[in-house]
Amino acid sequence: MVAARQTDRSGNAVIGGRIEVESEQTIRVFVCEDDPVYSRLLSERLGKESDFKVVGTAVNRETLMQASGSTPFDLLLLDLNLAGKNMEGLEIALDFRNRFPDLKVIVLSSIEDEEIVSHMLGFGGVANYITKDYLEDIPSAVRAAFQGRSGIHHSAAPKVLSALSARQDQELKTKITSKQIQILRLLDAGYNRREISDMLFYSEYTINNELCKVSSALKGKFPYLEWLRLKKHNSKEILQLAKQLHLF
Repeated sequence: MVAARQTDRSGNAVIGGRIEVESEQTIRVFVCEDDPVYSRLLSERLGKESDFKVVGTAVNRETLMQASGSTPFDLLLLDLNLAGKNMEGLEIALDFRNRFPDLKVIVLSSIEDEEIVSHMLGFGGVANYITKDYLEDIPSAVRAAFQGRSGIHHSAAPKVLSALSARQDQELKTKITSKQIQILRLLDAGYNRREISDMLFYSEYTINNELCKVSSALKGKFPYLEWLRLKKHNSKEILQLAKQLHLF
């Protein structure tokens, strides 16, 4: 396996850039963790793996930046909150993503907030997010990230999926108006289009037009649903899908 290593004009090694072979079997890991006990446990655990080499440790952003200018490494294990500075790990991840795009970063944290996990994986571009309780799972996650294999640890995956689902739901709901929701609710209550037009003081044409707009919004979101590709479909199908999507 080749490891990425870059040199500056002074010849100092930095992360990313030209390719240099150190060892086909060794993954150089750097640990940035402010808890000395956990840092020691982590280094000891990684030290048991024959294909790993812990090349350095840091306790804050400053010492990490200093080390990155002189110590080449392939993967960074990064604590989310360092030395009492909340979310400093995100700032580091964003910085490293721009400076060293080939570097793999795995975040270790006790925080399981959906938004934070999503931001680290999305904006921070980290390879994985693992809660600290799963120390034994870190070696396999390191190998997977180093080899470019995707995968989110099970301690973070439910948070990511929940946030993604909520975002998708909200995105779709912004395309459906309150008038259309009102029509869907009346359809669900058993009223037909003519009755709804009388109740809402709209023409039947307007009711049909609003339902067509709902259909278009659903079609744009789910173009692979065969019945939505048809020019005509009935209210029952529209209503059923709207209910399944919790639009009302």
